[in-house]
Amino acid sequence: MCRQHGRSIFWRLHSGLILVCFLCTSVHCGAQEDTVPEEGRWECAVGGGFLVPHRAAIRSMLEGHALLVQLNWTRPAKGTWGMSRNDARWGASVRMGSTGSPTFLGMQAALLGVADLRLVSSWRFRLGGGLGWTQKTWGANTPDARQRVVIGSPFNVAVQVGLHRPGRFDSGAQWHQRIGLHWTFDHQSNASFTQPNLGTNVAAMAASIPLRGMRPARDQVQQDPRSPSAQQNPPFLELRLHAATGRRQSAPLSSRETIAETGLDLYLGRGLRTGLILGSHMFWRPEDNGLGLHGGFQLRFSKVNIDLVHGRYASRWQTEEGHYNRVVVHAHWRGGWWFNLGLLTHGFRAHHPLLGIGFVPSWSQR
Repeated sequence: MCRQHGRSIFWRLHSGLILVCFLCTSVHCGAQEDTVPEEGRWECAVGGGFLVPHRAAIRSMLEGHALLVQLNWTRPAKGTWGMSRNDARWGASVRMGSTGSPTFLGMQAALLGVADLRLVSSWRFRLGGGLGWTQKTWGANTPDARQRVVIGSPFNVAVQVGLHRPGRFDSGAQWHQRIGLHWTFDHQSNASFTQPNLGTNVAAMAASIPLRGMRPARDQVQQDPRSPSAQQNPPFLELRLHAATGRRQSAPLSSRETIAETGLDLYLGRGLRTGLILGSHMFWRPEDNGLGLHGGFQLRFSKVNIDLVHGRYASRWQTEEGHYNRVVVHAHWRGGWWFNLGLLTHGFRAHHPLLGIGFVPSWSQR
């Protein structure tokens, strides 16, 4: 017992020391600005962190620090998004490392698409999403019963949120200016597609260096606002019809069920990168149907839109299901057709993922 208590204190001291070092380094290097833009930026980051014990079951699984290696690639954004954001970039990241719980979780990896926005000075905000992999999962036939109860599937949804200060890429930079700093928060879960699904959250700090092969960006010419690519502003009023289906496992060891929905959304906001949403949905479950009303806002990029909405059910299936949250990514296909990928949650509890299609009639755009 004393040994376990001593390990817990030692682990907390190490985590605190890492945080203090990060803050001190951030204050020292945060004022440096990356004054030379690049077309293709490659970075390799190495760092460490810890598995966040957001559930009691995860607290007992902590065995050490998490370690990570990440390869990042970004390039400047173009079109409507590039013109409406300050030094916006997009790209991809590959991340692999240990979770700090080799007995219960093992290794994790993720392939992410990222959006990268400048905040202040040389500090940037990064948001990414993609596919994640976890080495050790739990199933009904595992010999160690319910010891690994965090994730029930090897492949999961991966999300990354972070702040970073990239290193200088120009030839005149000193060695310490070429070192970048990254703070990331990585989440993996399967959205209740299968149980269990407590999910993992890993907070980490990393240092990065630029790789060879960067090319200085060509002189950027201000785009004519009358050009076709600048005329992609969304209309003031837009009506969107959509339908989707999903699969979920309502409780451990229970059978999966198919869920379907259809809805109608009204979008408002001409020329804005964000727009308001009002809408309603019809839900179909194996044993019951229902209706939901919601509102929220949409983040608009060139060919991808992200909906963030909160709604209320007209009928309540369970105690915790009086309301819902939705995160839906829309990707434009052709004409008025869109592909939709979404997640429905109740508070912080994932309910099920969605895959569907949407259509915007031309007569509804004003």
